[in-house]
Amino acid sequence: MHHAITHRRLHAAFAILLLPTLAAQAQWDIQNSHTTASLRGIDNVGNGIAWASGTNGTILRTEDGGHLWQLCAIPPGAEKLDFRGIQAFDANTAIVMSSGKGDLSRLYKTTDGCQTWKLIFTNPDKEGFWDAVQFNDRNFGVLLGDPVDGKFVIMLTFDGGQK
Repeated sequence: MHHAITHRRLHAAFAILLLPTLAAQAQWDIQNSHTTASLRGIDNVGNGIAWASGTNGTILRTEDGGHLWQLCAIPPGAEKLDFRGIQAFDANTAIVMSSGKGDLSRLYKTTDGCQTWKLIFTNPDKEGFWDAVQFNDRNFGVLLGDPVDGKFVIMLTFDGGQK
């Protein structure tokens, strides 16, 4: 008898845990990006604004919650780069990070809604390979890279990547 009660309690506990999961799953809507690029990075600013990045220099932006994705201008010389990370601050400002060996790892910034991009930093280590970028605010950011000479590469900026 004790086993049956425990079994029922487990079913009740499982149902209680499952209900929020089912409700959360119902909040997902599939969006069509209208690109064949493999998308690797995404950042949701809020209020319907989100940015995405991917292969072949692809950067996308939406201002209406993903119903329409705008294909952004490709940064100069970035047509073959793999943009694996993007950090957005608002509808006009974002920093995108490419991953690749040496100088294929780069940061570009836009302040005009992705019409133009400025190269703000290139990996100075020819053996380096950047993996992730994260900003806490518009100034303080962290880059994480693969190990070089047995040590993980961690780079910090306190001025939004300008220096």
